[in-house]
Amino acid sequence: MKTKLRKKASVLVMSVFVIALVSALVIGILQINMGEVWLTQHRVNAAQAKAVAEAGLNDALAQIRQDRNWTTGFVDKELAAEEDFAGGQYTVDVNSNIVTVTASTDEWQGYTASLEAQVTVSDGNSPYIIRIDNMKFNEQY
Repeated sequence: MKTKLRKKASVLVMSVFVIALVSALVIGILQINMGEVWLTQHRVNAAQAKAVAEAGLNDALAQIRQDRNWTTGFVDKELAAEEDFAGGQYTVDVNSNIVTVTASTDEWQGYTASLEAQVTVSDGNSPYIIRIDNMKFNEQY
């Protein structure tokens, strides 16, 4: 009788051990997956911030194509909702032939991106041809 009871007890202990081991394995896999989800979301948000900065640069270059002496820039200009970046905004500073764009995306958890482009504007008549000589993305100055 004692041997049957011991066998049942050892089977029970082994079952509990196996269940604990499988549970630990599942929890570990879930934590890895949650980390991957967070990393993917971070990359998406960073890409959206970069896209807003690029939109700001394109907007500034369009202004310069029409008026090569344009240096007004933009302050917290909102992207139109139809551009699928509602909530994204950018600031553009034009200093001689250096166009600096700082974009922020409040809707995407406060991600920011910055672009600096050194440009050369052609002589002649409008629309001017613009050549980007050098561009920096998210660099510290």
